[in-house]
Amino acid sequence: MKMVSTTEVARHAGVSQTTVSRVLNRPEQVKKETYDKVMQALAELDYGNASTPHAAPPEASKQLILLFSKDCAADDFSRMREFTETAQASGYRLAAHALTGGESMEDNKALVSGAAGVIGMGSLADEFKAYLNETTAFLQAEETAGEEKPFDGRKAAFLATSHLAEKGHQQIAWVGGDVSDEGERLQGYYEALAHHQLKLRKKRIHSTQSPSDFDAIAAELRSFKKPTSAFVAASYEEGLQLFNSLASAGFKVPKEISIVAIGEAQEGEEAGLTSVKSPSSAQPFAQQVVDRLISQIEGKEQESEAAEDELQLDKGTTVKKFKERQKNKA
Repeated sequence: MKMVSTTEVARHAGVSQTTVSRVLNRPEQVKKETYDKVMQALAELDYGNASTPHAAPPEASKQLILLFSKDCAADDFSRMREFTETAQASGYRLAAHALTGGESMEDNKALVSGAAGVIGMGSLADEFKAYLNETTAFLQAEETAGEEKPFDGRKAAFLATSHLAEKGHQQIAWVGGDVSDEGERLQGYYEALAHHQLKLRKKRIHSTQSPSDFDAIAAELRSFKKPTSAFVAASYEEGLQLFNSLASAGFKVPKEISIVAIGEAQEGEEAGLTSVKSPSSAQPFAQQVVDRLISQIEGKEQESEAAEDELQLDKGTTVKKFKERQKNKA
């Protein structure tokens, strides 16, 4: 059977051959009305299905498909460039298709034939979603972007403490009340001290239950023979309370004392604290989805990752490299 040419598709759709080429290779550059017209012509002429049975589409293993359902809003379509550029940065090509809802199951299968992975935006038919889940790597964008990996408090505390140790701090204290993680965060702090060969001093482990506890911590700091130069706070909120208490007691952060908090700020409590948080909170929508899909395609979904890959250190403004004169001044 003769292969349908792009010239024939262009004639059938009433557009130029250049427009057909752009739809096939750079869909983000084409207006939705034109795109739909060309896609309909491709389907009606059965474009691409007359090739040799065993011939694979070029670069099929690096092809991602983004499907927009008919109920997608204008804002959803505006993400096309973001998805395309994100895929390209990872070495993949992305083609987008706007579904009208009138496609048959065979039409839908043809759209995703040979793709390494598929991203769905909006409501796809249940039968089609079941097919995608069985035959290729598939993610529903809205659901995937909302997912977060479980926050590893132990690794976060290890990373926070290590960051301070690498800045030259030796007297690193812990502050925080009971966290519902069975002591995992505090354990990470202990492990980091051991890793960096720093002495564990029990008096530097501060448990807090009320705001007055933070004032008490700040008040007793000057009594230590070897003053505390840095704190790891079990949560962002506790780091913020500590910051305020230290400031009230006359300490300058980070000039005299550095702070790293575990977790991220809640609405209304942003203070520029250096903190360790989940990377998904900082990743753009498309980045989250594409990265997750590529991980699934390349078989990395179940691999354990290093703490630096799972967690993000937000540099903030509350950590300073430790200098000996800080101890003398304190």
